[in-house]
Amino acid sequence: MTFSCTSTESIKIKAFPIKNIPEHDFKMSISALHDTIASMFNFENQENDTILNSIFYYYYPTDMKHLVNFSAETKDNAVFSREYFSKPNTSNDIYVHAFSDFWPSKLYFSDKHHLDYRTPFAIRLTKIDTFSTKVNVIAERPIVINGISNYSAHGAVARETVVATTTIEEYAILLFIASKLGDSTMLPIKLPAAD
Repeated sequence: MTFSCTSTESIKIKAFPIKNIPEHDFKMSISALHDTIASMFNFENQENDTILNSIFYYYYPTDMKHLVNFSAETKDNAVFSREYFSKPNTSNDIYVHAFSDFWPSKLYFSDKHHLDYRTPFAIRLTKIDTFSTKVNVIAERPIVINGISNYSAHGAVARETVVATTTIEEYAILLFIASKLGDSTMLPIKLPAAD
């Protein structure tokens, strides 16, 4: 049984004139860096990480902070990323996802609150030379929850709207990687003005 009640919240964007640049060169060979980054996304590395925990969290039911935990996949262990790794020129990449968890967007909001945001990430590695690798972090199909698209027998069905990337989450992932590698040469993350 399906009902046809819907709601849509407006999507507003905070002023954010200077974006982050989610790319960085690391002094590591591409194969060593690939394996190192893929192994970083475990619970122990993420649990108390101040960079990730400042961006990737949610409150449930309303006052308990829960951290978003990411999982990394490569072409060799692709499960949720099979479609991504079927594309050409992705064999050196790492696909990072949070099993559909959402977190409050720092950029997108409605009249009442920050909108929930979700995206998996592609971490693209490009060889510069034998001992250097460029890393780009790309948000793959980011969405916000901005209402209810319908109701089903199980309850409300979220309205998911595709939005532009923010550079905030991508840069946070890159800062996390740099911090785990002991690289302190990156600029601090840029955020929109506070509420």
